Amino acid sequence: MGLVHGLPLTAIFGLDRTPACQWRKGVMTKQFWFWPLYGLLLLALVLTGAEYIASYSAPPWPARELRPIPIDSLTVNAKTLFADSPELVPTYNDWAVRDRPRSFARPADVRFRAALVGDSFLEGYYVPAPLPELIERTWVAKRIVGMEAINLGIAATGPRQYYARIKNVALGLDPDVVMVFVYVGNDMVSVRYDDYAPPPIIDELPVPSILGAVAPRSTWLLVNRFGFSEVGRTNKDIPGEAALLSEWAQQPSPEPVDRVARHMKVHYYPKLGEDTIAEILLRGDGRLRTAASQRARDREYLAGWLLNGMIDWETGKWEVPFNVDEAANIVGDSRIAETMSWLDAARRLVTSHGKRFMVALIPVGIVDPDYVEFWQPWPRYYSYSLSSDARHRRLAAALRQSGFAVVDLRGVLDGVRGTYRLTDGHWTDRGTQIVAARIADALLSPGERPALNGNGY
Repeated sequence: MGLVHGLPLTAIFGLDRTPACQWRKGVMTKQFWFWPLYGLLLLALVLTGAEYIASYSAPPWPARELRPIPIDSLTVNAKTLFADSPELVPTYNDWAVRDRPRSFARPADVRFRAALVGDSFLEGYYVPAPLPELIERTWVAKRIVGMEAINLGIAATGPRQYYARIKNVALGLDPDVVMVFVYVGNDMVSVRYDDYAPPPIIDELPVPSILGAVAPRSTWLLVNRFGFSEVGRTNKDIPGEAALLSEWAQQPSPEPVDRVARHMKVHYYPKLGEDTIAEILLRGDGRLRTAASQRARDREYLAGWLLNGMIDWETGKWEVPFNVDEAANIVGDSRIAETMSWLDAARRLVTSHGKRFMVALIPVGIVDPDYVEFWQPWPRYYSYSLSSDARHRRLAAALRQSGFAVVDLRGVLDGVRGTYRLTDGHWTDRGTQIVAARIADALLSPGERPALNGNGY
């Protein structure tokens, strides 16, 4: 038998089980495990370093779980927008929510806590005081003391974030009730809740992800910098746009609209003619510009996303409804079951902790006659409100049939003028006041709740 450096060839080629062959296999086994372990160690060091660096930019918990953008930037933008209306500049607590300072431990003098979860309707854009603050004022006015309505409303979020926000933050407050505010205009989802769905590599906190589980600060920073959040994906930041639209709104007459039309063509619709864009913007005797020129209470503001949506829908070719019946037929049951799956998951989570769970349904502006009249010159764009209203009705019926405790705010807003802002479709100060009174009653225990004028929940 041949020898290589004193070892049998059969040992070299693994043809026998001599000690030399076993030694070689041991070396190969060690090499096999070395690189994966080395890679994991290197990854851990990189993530640790990234977390340390990100800690200088990412906000502390729970702010980073709640809002994907820096609160300082949000405040600066608000001060610029409301320069002539300082009472509308919102203030945020150290959790990055529009609320007074809160604590996770329940104060000794608080006997009831409600955690309110939702989006911009709850956060309270364009109004002096957000809904939860008005709810607490309502209780105080009725001499009902020791009550808290904690604001966990974050703009540009939906059912996925609502569920994660309840799980990661709201339940930690030990609330007596968790109420989720659902606006069918933008809260309908197409993907069902699934306990066993694999998490994505990265996602907006508090939605679970692989990176978020091991490096939450780095996750927040990456989501913020690269616009992975819903607010980052939906808002197109164009320098000078807000100033241009504000200047147009303050013109003494509807003309000229040339600069605005050119702006929309350059940044949004390069294939459309400026004349086509201008015709859409000037419909209704220039009411769009006129609405935004009013300086009184509940002043309207024009935004690029609004004009973008109007032009898109008014030049679109897809089928849209033009009345209530057509909307009901076209919408059908689309996205109802998917959206309900997230609400049902939230209900099961909350009730498993021994807490009450409620859903407040926010109707679209179609319930306000002023809103309906305003949008008549843009029938295709208005059709979205018709479709959303049809979904609202179907979702309300499905939730009640499934045993949810539902507060349908249509009952107090339907037919009441001046409750919705004409341009962006949020509640006016009047609308917020009406809703606050309704929710304040609904949150009370049956023994404390006054008569509800037949609206029920």
